Amino acid sequence: MPQESKPPGPPNALKNLLEGIWETVSTIFSYVILAIASGVMRIVDYLLGIIEGLNQRFVRFSKASQSHLGSYFSTKSKSSVSMMVIYAGLTRNPEEILGIVLMYSIMLSATITFLAVATGPESYFGLPPRVIILMAMIGPFIATWVFFYLIFIVMIERRTSSVEKVLPDVLTMISQNMIAGMTVYNSLWIAARPEFGPLALEIQSVARETLGGESFEKSLMNMSNRIKSYKLSRSVKLMIQGMRSGGELPTVLQEIANDIRTEQNLFKRMSAQTTSQAMFILFALLIGAPLLFSSSLQFVTIFNKIYEKVGYSNTGAGEMPRQTGMIALQKLPITADFFFQYAIIMLAVLGLFGALLIGLIKSGKLSSGVPLMPIVVVLSIIVFWAMNTFLASFFKGMMTL
Repeated sequence: MPQESKPPGPPNALKNLLEGIWETVSTIFSYVILAIASGVMRIVDYLLGIIEGLNQRFVRFSKASQSHLGSYFSTKSKSSVSMMVIYAGLTRNPEEILGIVLMYSIMLSATITFLAVATGPESYFGLPPRVIILMAMIGPFIATWVFFYLIFIVMIERRTSSVEKVLPDVLTMISQNMIAGMTVYNSLWIAARPEFGPLALEIQSVARETLGGESFEKSLMNMSNRIKSYKLSRSVKLMIQGMRSGGELPTVLQEIANDIRTEQNLFKRMSAQTTSQAMFILFALLIGAPLLFSSSLQFVTIFNKIYEKVGYSNTGAGEMPRQTGMIALQKLPITADFFFQYAIIMLAVLGLFGALLIGLIKSGKLSSGVPLMPIVVVLSIIVFWAMNTFLASFFKGMMTL
């Protein structure tokens, strides 16, 4: 006979009850976690929306403040900055740029002044702390404006170089297209290739202005006014004269392209021939000057140490020279700290003017040396610090023998 199933006992009933309670609790707990996570996400989204709104308001306020600050400058200053902006290929408002530079210059000056006051300025070159604080206020302000001007000079120079580099190829292409039977406008439009960089963009601007109702000659003159290049300006004027006179414009453009190529080759040969002079100047700035200053600093340091060991007599009139046999020792009028500060300043000045001189030798323009200025200054100071550290350890070992 089959055995009858026994009803579940108390232990099984208790187990099932506990499992049911656990499932209920876990379900409720998961719903609570999901609700909390959803609430947290809503709070985060709300906070992000507030931050985004504040950021947009701050950006609008910052732009308005910058334009407002820039409006206080003179008309001549705004006109000069406007021309620099056009030559650099930018589309920013000159008043906004002036306001940005003024805002950063004030912020940097205030920060440096606060740090100088908080750290307690020491006396440098015999200057009192008040003068140091005044220099901390004025120096960063002027440095910011100089940095702004140098950046624009570099941007204008690079854009001009980029245009003049491809200008012969563009003129040759226009000339060949005109020989093939195209009009000047179509030849210029086909020459606006992407590989020609800023010049291609300017040619496209000429096409847009012409389609907008501006005369073709006026559009060409506007293009030459937006780029600070004598070669481009001369080429545009000859092109306009050729269109007006009805002469052999393709031949004129080809001759201009050949003249520009000849001039570029001449500059390349000049740059190759002046490489040795530029390398000599770099050697003097990066090796010679740091070595001389570091060795002179060690001389001052060692002599002062020897004088302190020998001793000197203090009188009411001051420090008198110490007579040691036939040699009279007298304390140097400068200290090692003073000479160290003097060396840093002189290396910075030499690096600035040396970089400008290298640019003048290599390309015939002082502005070509502007990008080298921070590199040469930083490297010369680093080499000076390394040489000074090496010589200090070397002479320290000799003094202990």
